[in-house]
Amino acid sequence: MNTIKLEYHHSIENKVIKKELEFEENLIKTPYSKNSLFVSKVEGKSMQPLIMDNALVVADLSQKDFENESIFLIYKDENMWIKKASIIDSNEFFVSINPNFSHLTYEKKDCRIIAKVLVYFNSFGAHIQ
Repeated sequence: MNTIKLEYHHSIENKVIKKELEFEENLIKTPYSKNSLFVSKVEGKSMQPLIMDNALVVADLSQKDFENESIFLIYKDENMWIKKASIIDSNEFFVSINPNFSHLTYEKKDCRIIAKVLVYFNSFGAHIQ
């Protein structure tokens, strides 16, 4: 079985620690660019119960086209956010899944897509997008 190994950085008590995430290549079900993959740690609960606080997401920097219902890392207001692409009344938005964070809804025109999330790892296992 082929595996993908990606390095990421984890901060504990103001100390940055290098870590690796290794997973089976076949977990990613859609075409992707292996050289464009990276890992990011989610901080926050706006995407729960799908993606939990402190989950690790694997995203593809080469995929920046809006796809309804897909999960993306986006840049808005000098922050990176994880949101679901959603078409509402024929307009493109990025939305939170958790209803407690429904106020975190952004119009696509006000955001920059960083990468499409392909797979994520909550503390209880991997999930494929």
